[in-house]
Amino acid sequence: MRILLVAASKGSTFLRDARAVSAVEFALLAPLMILLLAGTIAYGLLFSTHISLQQLTAEAARSSIAGLSADERVSIVERHVADTLPRYFLLDPDRASVAVEIPRAGFTEIVVRYDASAHPAYVFRGLLPLPTDQVIYRQVIRDGGLA
Repeated sequence: MRILLVAASKGSTFLRDARAVSAVEFALLAPLMILLLAGTIAYGLLFSTHISLQQLTAEAARSSIAGLSADERVSIVERHVADTLPRYFLLDPDRASVAVEIPRAGFTEIVVRYDASAHPAYVFRGLLPLPTDQVIYRQVIRDGGLA
């Protein structure tokens, strides 16, 4: 009977001991906090990339206004994208393509496609719900010159 009382008193001491509580809390919360931090970094990088592509498309469309013919507008846009794309930090010029289309008379459409599969944010592909790695931005603008 004495042995049972000693075991019971040791067990109640074990349940009241709070020395390892912070280690257990850290073990439970650290993975969640690290995943939250990784998600913040990944989405920040992706938002920056999307904003850069959107800005590049808008700049290319504005540059096309100076062209007097469809061929001239195409060459202006291609030259502008080739000159401007390397200035964007997170964009790889080899993974981008630009197309100039004429949807209807008097308008020009610039289409920028970007393959982001090698983007640093996609390291977390299995851990986080990330958007598609194929990015497309379009911009339609009225042609300049006399109507």
